[in-house]
Amino acid sequence: MPELTTLDSDAPIDDVLAALHRDGGVIVRDMLSEDGRRAIVEDLASDFGAVAPGSKSGMELWETFHGANTIRFCGLAARSRAFVDHALLNPVLAAVADRELLPGCADYWLNTGQVMAVGPDEPAQYLHRDENNWPQAVNPDREVTISCMFALSDFTRGNGATVVVPGSQALPPGLVRGHEVTDADVAYAEMSAGSGMIYSGKVIHGAGANTTDGWRYGMHVSFVAGWLRPEEASPIQVDRDRVATLPERARQLLGWSSYHSDGGGRIWLVDFEDASRLFD
Repeated sequence: MPELTTLDSDAPIDDVLAALHRDGGVIVRDMLSEDGRRAIVEDLASDFGAVAPGSKSGMELWETFHGANTIRFCGLAARSRAFVDHALLNPVLAAVADRELLPGCADYWLNTGQVMAVGPDEPAQYLHRDENNWPQAVNPDREVTISCMFALSDFTRGNGATVVVPGSQALPPGLVRGHEVTDADVAYAEMSAGSGMIYSGKVIHGAGANTTDGWRYGMHVSFVAGWLRPEEASPIQVDRDRVATLPERARQLLGWSSYHSDGGGRIWLVDFEDASRLFD
């Protein structure tokens, strides 16, 4: 069975990228400090109890994808300052995103910050590619999105560690909504709490089955090229008063600034001026 490379958080970024490019995903230990992880969990504790498992979409495809016993919620920057300081602005994830996304865009922003808590007896999620959110933008020669699955609790094969098909990022682009695999084809992102699995938008992956009687607590943070619309409507969930208290880079990632194309125009403006001027 394949295994993903595991590196320390102070490993050279070139080593992180080499493993990412080879396998499509790489595990980085201690991306969240213990204090940072605990603060995020404490900030979100009430939401874990208040949000019901499953999807409310009414669409069979998305209800299957979300999982009937999986809790998901977003708007994490409005719920947790620790999320901003330790995950949204995580230096390892930022360094990878800079190297992977900036060749194809002038800047990037948050695609989604999403809790994914997989409950007991939840079957495996169907395998998929994240870049398929934007099928018209897919390009075999560049990334449009890069993600990290942070482990808020230990990830094991038994409790639903993310399933990754190493090397599948090099397969021809195209829609993947279910993918036949054997144990010889997949790796399980088994990692300790506080670690993160950084992965390509092209790699085929999905949440594993939780065959235990406990919950697997994960937090998905992903960035997308600034010229694309993200999954999560962050400026609707993180209001102007809240975002005004955050660092400038956090405001930019949350959509409270404008996008300036290299050699092109400006978009996401307010009265035809950069949205960041709202905070002057």
